[in-house]
Amino acid sequence: MCVKRRVLRFSALAAVGLLGLAACASDDGEQPDSAPTDNEAPATSPVATEVDLDQFAAALVTDAEVVGVAQDPPIEGFADDPVTMYLTLSEFEPTGRCASLLEELNSFSAPAVGGVSAKFIREVPDRSEESASQATRGAAVETMIFETTELTEPMAIYRDIPNACETLTSSEVEGAEATFTKVPGLDALHLEISDGQDVESLAVGGSSVNARFHMYMTAEQVTLQQAQDMFGAQAEKLQETFRDRVDSAATPSPTAEPSTE
Repeated sequence: MCVKRRVLRFSALAAVGLLGLAACASDDGEQPDSAPTDNEAPATSPVATEVDLDQFAAALVTDAEVVGVAQDPPIEGFADDPVTMYLTLSEFEPTGRCASLLEELNSFSAPAVGGVSAKFIREVPDRSEESASQATRGAAVETMIFETTELTEPMAIYRDIPNACETLTSSEVEGAEATFTKVPGLDALHLEISDGQDVESLAVGGSSVNARFHMYMTAEQVTLQQAQDMFGAQAEKLQETFRDRVDSAATPSPTAEPSTE
């Protein structure tokens, strides 16, 4: 298990100009140059904590038939980093409540005790004009399991976005539409972007348990039913893992000593 000091961002990025959708995890967040290293911790720093990353990993759905084949490294851990979420629509200009909800989502940031992220690749039919009829291509599925330092329900926003946004028409790409559909019974949305000929799809959303433990997930090239099955399985696994857990995964390090003034 690898714990990295980094800002972990998941994005659901819809690029309509080339009709491409990318779901990605970016770990290029920069840390301040003045941040102290482990060996340079100030005397007033709090007692160090250890985060049980294994329990987060235990909450991941890894069945290849559900989420695809795990990539290398299969699971990455992180501790004491903020978590952000965002959904960016290129070539579309949302307005009204749709725009305000997307802005709220894109500005979300919450300190996290720690968690894990994993990426999988599913084989899906390649429906591009130049591909053979039986050709396939890889579609990414990314999952993050994490604990926030404060009680919160960050995934609830995905209940509201589909009704607020419904179908958007592009003013930049003729005939292009972005259609939002709520994934039934889940805090997740299914997004289809079409130029009148080709269609790209993305599902994004998550789930929370006791307002402390959360899962966030993106999946490319999935139908609404596939999204319901995939996100439903991960939400159920999260619930099974943490439903009886009310305390934090972080515990004081046995080697740490309280700081003195």
